[in-house]
Amino acid sequence: MENNEPYWMYQHTEGTKKLTLSLEYSVVDCLNEKAEEGIVSDTIEYNTLSESNLEAALGILNRNLEYDNTTTLNLLRHKTIEDPDFDPSMGIIAYAEGEPHGFMFAVCRDEGDKRSATVKFFAVDSAYRNRGIATEMLSRIESRARAANAGVLRVGMSRPNYLMPGVDPRYTVACAFLLRRGFKRTGEVFNMDVDLSASDWSTDEIEKRLAMDGILCRRLEPNEKDRLLEWMSSEGYSSGWQYQTLCAAEVDPPAVFVAEKNGELIAFACFDGVRPGWFGPMGTRESMRGAGIGSVTFLKCLQDMKARGYRVCEINSVGPLYFYSKVANAKVSRIFWQFEKNLESMA
Repeated sequence: MENNEPYWMYQHTEGTKKLTLSLEYSVVDCLNEKAEEGIVSDTIEYNTLSESNLEAALGILNRNLEYDNTTTLNLLRHKTIEDPDFDPSMGIIAYAEGEPHGFMFAVCRDEGDKRSATVKFFAVDSAYRNRGIATEMLSRIESRARAANAGVLRVGMSRPNYLMPGVDPRYTVACAFLLRRGFKRTGEVFNMDVDLSASDWSTDEIEKRLAMDGILCRRLEPNEKDRLLEWMSSEGYSSGWQYQTLCAAEVDPPAVFVAEKNGELIAFACFDGVRPGWFGPMGTRESMRGAGIGSVTFLKCLQDMKARGYRVCEINSVGPLYFYSKVANAKVSRIFWQFEKNLESMA
C-alpha cells in the first residue's frame, strides 16, 4: 500500500484472510493482514457543502486552524455559500463514523480568457489524519476543477473573496501535504499588525494642513457606494478591490474613509472588507500621493477600529512596508506561502 493512502489492518487468530472493504467511492483490498478478534469497519462518507452542514464545516476549521480559529458562521457563509462563484460540489465534508472530521472548499474563477481554481481552506481532525481523507478530498476538487476547464489549482488566495492569502507555514502539516502532492511554492505575502492601544491616532494637524489645499477626509456615506465604485473603476482599481471595498461599505456604519478635493474623490481606505479586523485595501490618486492623504485615511480607519473595540489592526497582504511602519509602527506578524499546481499537464 502507498504511503498516506487509506488502509485498514485486520488480524484474526485463525490465520490470514483477504478482506474487501467497500467505501462510498472506492474499494480497498486488505491482503495478508493479521489482527485480533473483532473486525471494525471504518467508513468515510463525503458530502457536499450546504447551509445544513455549514456549522459542521465551521467546527472542523476552528478545531484545526489554531491561528484562525475565530472564524464565525456568518464569515464562513460569506466565504463559501455567498461567494459569487460558489459551487456546492467544490465544498466537501468528510464524515468518519458518522461525524464530520474533514473539510475542503474551493472555487473556480475566470481570469480573462482563462479559468483557475483555488482551494480556500482545508482541515482534517488530527485523530483522523493519515487515512487518506485529505487526499480524497483534494482528488475530487482537482477532478471538478479540470472539468470546469481550470488550468491551475492554487491554495489560499482566491481574490476577491478569501479567508487567507495563502497558507501560514505554521500549518506545517498542510504545507508538507501540498508539496507531496505536486504543488509548488510560487511566492509569499505577509501581514502587519498595529497595536491600537498605542495611540489615539489623531489626524488633526495633518487635516488642518490638507484643508488649506481644499482636501477633506471623512467617512463614506451609505448612499455613496455607487459613486465610490465608479470612481475606483475610472482610476483603474481592480474589480477585486472594488468587491472588497463594497463589502466594507456594507458595514454599519461604513468601514470606508475617503478624501475629496473640491468635492472630487481622490483617495479611499477601508477595513473589514476581507475579514473582521483586517485593514485594506486603500489607494490614493497617483498625482496626489506624497501629501499625507493616504496617512489620514489610514489613521481614520485605525481610529474607527479602536472605537469599535478592536485591539489590533491586521494589515492584509502588505505592499508598502515602510509606509505602515512609519505611520503606525506596524510590525510584520504573519507570513503566507502561496502554492500552485498545473492541472493542464495532468489532463
